[in-house]
Amino acid sequence: MSCLREQIAKMNAESPPAARCVETEFQPAAMVTFCPLQAKEWTVPWARLDAVSFSNEGESERVELFFPHHHVIAVGEHLRDIMDDIRHFKVRCLRDLPASHRASLKSDGVFISQLEVRSLADPSKHP
Repeated sequence: MSCLREQIAKMNAESPPAARCVETEFQPAAMVTFCPLQAKEWTVPWARLDAVSFSNEGESERVELFFPHHHVIAVGEHLRDIMDDIRHFKVRCLRDLPASHRASLKSDGVFISQLEVRSLADPSKHP
């Protein structure tokens, strides 16, 4: 398995991968990062995930992740394809991309058109 990781690292070093909406790991990740386009980036521990919701909304799909202090909403295409990775904590990053990037991805690839992170914590209690 480490040989495979070394080969992937070598390939990535030679030609960095294009921006992707979903980055996954081979094993469960401790933290997940949410990168909304031109907004604040959030990193939260997977261990704090309370619930996940998936739904179809016409031609798009919606995934909602509920953490004690954050509510994350991702809207896009082919999100069902990453549900097992989410359930097994293998996703390390979710990001939305502008519509202009859609053409550069595979037609059946995961595309997040909207990613929103809502803070549920009372900001007055932050240190």
